[in-house]
Amino acid sequence: MKTLFAFLFATVFTMGGWPNRVTAAEKASVPNDGLVQWISFPDPRLELRGLPWFAVNAPDLWRLPQTARAQIPNGAWARAVAPDGGRIRFSADTAELRLRVEVKAGQRKPAFFDAYVGEEFAGSAKAASGAPAELVLFRGRKGGEKPITIYLPNNTEARVLAVGVDPKAALRPAPAFAAKLPLVCYGSSVLQGTGADHPGKTYPAIVARRLNLDFVNLGFGGAGKAEPAVVDLVSEPPASCYLFDLGKSYGNQSEEPFVRMLATIRSAHPTTPIIVVTPIYSTKEPGEKEYREKSVSLRAMMRKAGLDRRAAGDRFIAVAEGLELFGPDDHALFRDPQHPNDEGNERLAARLAPLVQRLITGRD
Repeated sequence: MKTLFAFLFATVFTMGGWPNRVTAAEKASVPNDGLVQWISFPDPRLELRGLPWFAVNAPDLWRLPQTARAQIPNGAWARAVAPDGGRIRFSADTAELRLRVEVKAGQRKPAFFDAYVGEEFAGSAKAASGAPAELVLFRGRKGGEKPITIYLPNNTEARVLAVGVDPKAALRPAPAFAAKLPLVCYGSSVLQGTGADHPGKTYPAIVARRLNLDFVNLGFGGAGKAEPAVVDLVSEPPASCYLFDLGKSYGNQSEEPFVRMLATIRSAHPTTPIIVVTPIYSTKEPGEKEYREKSVSLRAMMRKAGLDRRAAGDRFIAVAEGLELFGPDDHALFRDPQHPNDEGNERLAARLAPLVQRLITGRD
């Protein structure tokens, strides 16, 4: 099996609309100016987080396993091919950080790759779709060995071919997280980060960075509908906490799929905290009666589903009111009528983080 796995990484991949090209390893060894040490991806020194099924999907950075493709609704799969929440982590004494990447042809949204040093934003670069690109995420950063996190694009399908650091830089493991298991998030376009310009600015990414947590972002835009096949996959990665923000993407369904989703997770993980987030505010609500009524109904249904479990003895479930996380007073921080912008995601995360911390650690 190990031999087959190594062979797969050394093969030219042509499926899924990707053009014929040399392998990642070959690209990483292409002669350059001698000022960069290229490390082909994947590599044991490059810790990949946020993509639980990479072992079966490689080299694709998909968020759901290709082995389950036949069972996954098309809407969820179309969004799962983008590596939202995926991160590459390591520590190194490097003044410069580069990437060799390729964005799948035909992608409509810009593919940003963000770099953070610790909790500090260090740089970003954008790749166009359809051709390999070499990006500079930062240069001229001194200060010795530093923890580096590269956030992979949100809402855009892409691959990483190699990571470039200083010629003599030695890569070491990134610092440990505060909890052994990730925050696993499932739901809507708000959770996925549709309104955020950068992958490091989605609210799950910000919450995780604030609390030094690993996280998995399984937001599927308007396709966060609690379908059983998707929920079964959501429950697979062990978590320190599960967060469900299905928002308006849940649609006009009855409460049954939502209630079943909570029961499925609780059955698989009896004592893992669960947070139910009711839909946040939308600037469409004041002027569109039908939309406002739908929003009120969804909030009531999701709130009731969570509180009913609590009343039945589930001590590990909590409800976070969307209007308290992001309400009418935050109307200036929307990218569009439904999605908070970068600053809006920051505000939402700041309000949600204390609850996540309390449930995971038992302290404020």
